Amino acid sequence: MEENYKLEKEYTVPPDLFEKAYRTYQKKFVYPKSFLFMGLFLFLAADFVYAAVKQPDNTIVYLLIVICLAFAFREWHTPRFARMRMVETVRDMGEVVYKIGIGEGFLDISTVDDGTEEDERPDEETYDDFSDDTGLPEKTRINTKEGYRLLEYEEFFLLLQDRKIFYILPKTGFSEDELEIVRKTNSDINK
Repeated sequence: MEENYKLEKEYTVPPDLFEKAYRTYQKKFVYPKSFLFMGLFLFLAADFVYAAVKQPDNTIVYLLIVICLAFAFREWHTPRFARMRMVETVRDMGEVVYKIGIGEGFLDISTVDDGTEEDERPDEETYDDFSDDTGLPEKTRINTKEGYRLLEYEEFFLLLQDRKIFYILPKTGFSEDELEIVRKTNSDINK
């Protein structure tokens, strides 16, 4: 089915840009919650240290201090570890080519077939999970009228779907007119 797009463009997301964009996403949506919990656990640990000073023979307090410090460390470490693994995965994938299509009230994002050989395609069991005989996943459609948000930065756009799913759209390779079409997708919310 042929879509009526205002803009249709292929692009790639270099691993360095992916890392920068993913860190930006985490700073805006992941770190605040993580820092809140980390502060809570550190406050509890400090409270237990105070209790341990008052009653040094209470051994359960020492266990609670260690548990609180472990949870605080986990809140600090988990987002950084997740980012490191995601960036490593993107680096291992190489230069994947994506396509964005912007229509009236929606965005379509898909992966472009890079000429993958038959031998490199998934086996039959995995192959059934893909949309067609190219072995590529179905395109993702984002409704820009609900749950969508566009954040613009110097080198890229973050396209957010309900603050949990995000897509990175680099500005390189796009003309100023094409960038303006992307910017206008944020105004679809107000219609």
